[in-house]
Amino acid sequence: MAEEYRQRLDNNVEKLVENFKGLVTSSKVKDRTQTTRQALQSAVYATTLVQASESLLKLVAELKLSLTLNDFEGINQKVDATCEELKEKCDDVDISIMHLSTDVASALFELEGHYYQSRWQTAPPMPAAAAEDDDHLDVDMKDLM
Repeated sequence: MAEEYRQRLDNNVEKLVENFKGLVTSSKVKDRTQTTRQALQSAVYATTLVQASESLLKLVAELKLSLTLNDFEGINQKVDATCEELKEKCDDVDISIMHLSTDVASALFELEGHYYQSRWQTAPPMPAAAAEDDDHLDVDMKDLM
């Protein structure tokens, strides 16, 4: 592929040089018929010069596109670097979460200790089913008396 590009580059540059030489040599003014013939030759040289220049520009564009799209090594290096950065960030976040978890657990333990030592501690509420059973027992005992 690189050899093909070099060959195309050499051909385009050679065409440019030949046509430029032809354009310069045909620019000498002599007699009328020769001038007309040289004017036509100059037009042909100029057209060929433009075509060779366009071909050279196209070659440069293809090379840029090829380097951009086929630079797998560079792309892989960027992807690997990004993966490493994200893994480091993930590890940092995991460490932060672990520290926060430890802090929250110790704060909760401290709050539980204060709650159980406070005067605001109350007996746990009775479940609704147990309360209904007590009412039923009261009624039965009243009936007995």
